[in-house]
Amino acid sequence: MKKMLLCSFIVVLAMATNSVQAQFNPYADNAKMLTAGIGVSSWGIPIFVRFEAPVADNITVGGGLSYQSKGENFFGSRWRHTIFGINARGNYHFNEVLDINDKWDLYAGLNLGYYIWNTTWDDSGSGIDYSGSANGGLSLGIHLGGRYFISDNFGINVEVGGGTVLGGGTIGATFLF
Repeated sequence: MKKMLLCSFIVVLAMATNSVQAQFNPYADNAKMLTAGIGVSSWGIPIFVRFEAPVADNITVGGGLSYQSKGENFFGSRWRHTIFGINARGNYHFNEVLDINDKWDLYAGLNLGYYIWNTTWDDSGSGIDYSGSANGGLSLGIHLGGRYFISDNFGINVEVGGGTVLGGGTIGATFLF
């Protein structure tokens, strides 16, 4: 029931805002975007910050940083996994192709990242403490996202994606400057 109400609200909001004349262009004057927020994944709750700048019509490039941590307990042993990521991103924005209101921003893109994984293990039953398998790895991924700009310089961002290392979704706030 809650999902149906949420979907109905989003559809009504989309129809209402799409019929309103566009009042601003989020990419006018080479505007840069900074997005920060939280996400979901099977490896904990990521915290992230991303930056984007336009480089051509409908194309932005940028990068991002993320951190997440997850703990597990197995028969008296405690594991803690922490993951720090840095990535480069490129997006194509579909607003012009789809002829939608500028308050909306629909995009898809690719990302290339490097992730550092650190695992600590404490086996309280045996007295053995293991710390520090710091492993790094490259990740190639795709993402699909959208923004709704509440004002000329502030919007809400939702994104889903996956790659060779991590997958999941994020929600955050975008600031134009």
